[in-house]
Amino acid sequence: MDNQKSKIDLDQISEEDLLNTRICDLPLKIEGTWLSECIEQLYNELQEKGIIFRPECYLADEWLTPEKETCVGIPFYLAHPALIRLEKKIMLDAEGETKQWCIKLLRHEAGHAIYYAFRFHKRKRWQRIFGPSNLEYADTYKYRPYSKNYVCHLDGHYAQYHPEEDFVETFAVWLTPNLDWQTQYLGWRAIEKLKYVDKLMKEILGKKPLHNSKQKFWRVSTLRMTLKNYYKKKRHFLAEEFLDVNYDFLRKNFSERDG
Repeated sequence: MDNQKSKIDLDQISEEDLLNTRICDLPLKIEGTWLSECIEQLYNELQEKGIIFRPECYLADEWLTPEKETCVGIPFYLAHPALIRLEKKIMLDAEGETKQWCIKLLRHEAGHAIYYAFRFHKRKRWQRIFGPSNLEYADTYKYRPYSKNYVCHLDGHYAQYHPEEDFVETFAVWLTPNLDWQTQYLGWRAIEKLKYVDKLMKEILGKKPLHNSKQKFWRVSTLRMTLKNYYKKKRHFLAEEFLDVNYDFLRKNFSERDG
């Protein structure tokens, strides 16, 4: 496999050949790329807050923190400009393609990792503030765009999706440098969540995690499908997920291209 990887030049390969390449054969790494700078910034932000926990990052099929794991998956396509271009051409967008966007997503995923690492959700007060942690994730969610019960970090009012996401988004806002959340969220009910997260983070200053399992599910080396099949599956999933939400958009951007 290593020899095959060494033969692939992502700067020169044709789109057709790239699409016929298995993801696990792509010569990708985080070290030495702009992603390593983003990760280093995340670690510096945690250090500035006195948090010694560092979620290990790896290349995966999408943005994720595997359930009950303390590592963060970053989409493989962000590791090379050719793959970012392909992602944007096929999916219309490349989530996290700019440094600012990438850092926001890293703060969010770090929130999941720290949630698992210190098992905050087992606390009764955590459950009173954010809700039941064992609540099932729904396929879709409805949100109130003007609600002041939740912070606004990622697009789509993602904090309203699930109690865990509510905590994670609140953590991300709390972690963001130079953000005066005390003023920005003054008068919001979400301020109580931010104050609680602030209290939790002060409790773990300089402390090692209670749980530190780092199984890297869906990492690049295990993805044996070609990029062509990967995008076929990804587009099909996206169409199913959002068909009821915006059929005209999907018909315009997917059906006509497929034809």
